[in-house]
Amino acid sequence: MRINANKKIHTMKKDPYSLLLRVTGVLAAIVVVSVAVFFACNAAVQSDYKAKRAQIDKVNTDGEQEFNAKLNALRESGNTTVDPQTGETVSEDLAYWETTLDEKTWRLEDEGNAALENTSTVTVDRASLITGGLLLVNPWHALPADFSDSTLVGVGKSSGWKIAVTDNNVKLFPAAYDALDSMITDAGTAGLADYIVREAYRSNDTQTEYFNKQMEKLSTKYSGDILIEQTKKTVNYPGTSEYQSGMSFRMDIYNKAKPEVGNQKFQVSAQGQWFTNNAWKYGVIFRFPTTDFPVAGWEDKSYKTGVTSQINLYRYVGKAHAVAMRIMDYCMEEYVEFLIAHPHVCIYEDGALRYEIYRIAADDSDSYDLPVPNPASSYIASLDNMGGVVMAYSYDQ
Repeated sequence: MRINANKKIHTMKKDPYSLLLRVTGVLAAIVVVSVAVFFACNAAVQSDYKAKRAQIDKVNTDGEQEFNAKLNALRESGNTTVDPQTGETVSEDLAYWETTLDEKTWRLEDEGNAALENTSTVTVDRASLITGGLLLVNPWHALPADFSDSTLVGVGKSSGWKIAVTDNNVKLFPAAYDALDSMITDAGTAGLADYIVREAYRSNDTQTEYFNKQMEKLSTKYSGDILIEQTKKTVNYPGTSEYQSGMSFRMDIYNKAKPEVGNQKFQVSAQGQWFTNNAWKYGVIFRFPTTDFPVAGWEDKSYKTGVTSQINLYRYVGKAHAVAMRIMDYCMEEYVEFLIAHPHVCIYEDGALRYEIYRIAADDSDSYDLPVPNPASSYIASLDNMGGVVMAYSYDQ
């Protein structure tokens, strides 16, 4: 301020430009300090984040290693049990079965509790599983209510009539037809001909017709429930006949120009012997073995199958299962029961892994998510009609 001659005090006006410069300077300083504080805080946060991230990564890595170690230990302990008295883990030697087929050693090994390794998942619908080949059909296990015969193929027509059939009604599901076609072709290469398929799939209507006719024959001797039970002794109740599986076919030999060919018993003929001895290679089994039938020395399995008659009936089950049954000398009923008790087995040919079989408990779902191990080259999935889905994996040699 200044004092004039009149001694009045006058306040000097502030320079607005200088004031602006001062304010700007203060703000700039504040900004600089703020930026510095921000970068300092950010650096601290980044450092803390990296430290925590490294800590988390280490925990995850350690956890993964621990999990893998436990998983490997679990796989390796598939042949161990815990002694209920001492609590100690006791190693067990898992069972195996071995035989010689075509001068090769085939060995089936029980894998105990060992899990499948390195698996991916496939989704398979129930309809496909029903026609997978291992569906057990007998007097105690009827066809599922959702069974469908819509995919059956005519054997004669599909083969261009290369395979002789009784009539156009001889039909099979494609997998069974393919196996039969390969067998007939290879038998021809071996110089064997004159095969004929007498019968294959029976519809429920046809089975009902057969059952009612037999029941009518016995009606003069029996009645009520006794009549039904007596009829079942010779004709399966509708829904429980192996013929209704669509996987079975009854074989014979026939040559119109040579009647003497058909006069032979099938299992005595060279054609029948080749068919029975080689069926397992194509995924086919002889369905109802009885004492010394179809081959001398074969064990009677009628106590399991319920069939005492000598029927030249063959059944497609898939190569892995056919080999397993041949190794163990099991009929189909025995084999499915075996898989319930031993749900994971491997099959080796001269020491090389050829097949792996894995049974999983199943419900009535429309589809199933199923495991496939790597490097399996292919797989077949099937319902067994005893509460399980059975996976059969093949491995290339």
